[in-house]
Amino acid sequence: MKRKIITLTSILTLTILSFFSLKPNKIENSFDIESLDSIEVLSYEPRIQMYYFIKKYSKEFNIPEEYAFSLAYQETRYGGPFDTLYKHSLTSRAGALGPMQIMPSTAKLICGKPIPKLTLKNDVKLNVFISMKLLRRLHDRYKNWGLVFGAYNTGRPCVNKYAKRILKKQLKWKV
Repeated sequence: MKRKIITLTSILTLTILSFFSLKPNKIENSFDIESLDSIEVLSYEPRIQMYYFIKKYSKEFNIPEEYAFSLAYQETRYGGPFDTLYKHSLTSRAGALGPMQIMPSTAKLICGKPIPKLTLKNDVKLNVFISMKLLRRLHDRYKNWGLVFGAYNTGRPCVNKYAKRILKKQLKWKV
């Protein structure tokens, strides 16, 4: 009985937080996601996986976390770990797949082999990994975040409206 009350209280709390759609930096430490490992995170919802893997791979590939979260927002409107309406398995009109909207040809270039579209669309960990590795390669080449985001969006280095929105937004959530 006590366990059910605690679970219901947790669900109610998350629902209330989601209802008021908390803004970045307004969320206090409710659990330590950094202490989790990749295997454990895979059992969580995609919105939690996104948060974890963006933090993990942005750090691994030396991508500013704020830019990585802003890119995720720009691509699929990722609103952070408490975004209960988030849909990760989207496909663009151009054929980009998944949470970071990766093109199959880009995935093949980064991974060295073709990645099935269904995997690219639904595997949050792989999708974020490819995105962060691509950003690192682009930054190593162009040395300018504006050009990097323009190239991510169009395939060619340019500072377009898309790149400016990412540079301006700089989202960061604390959990």
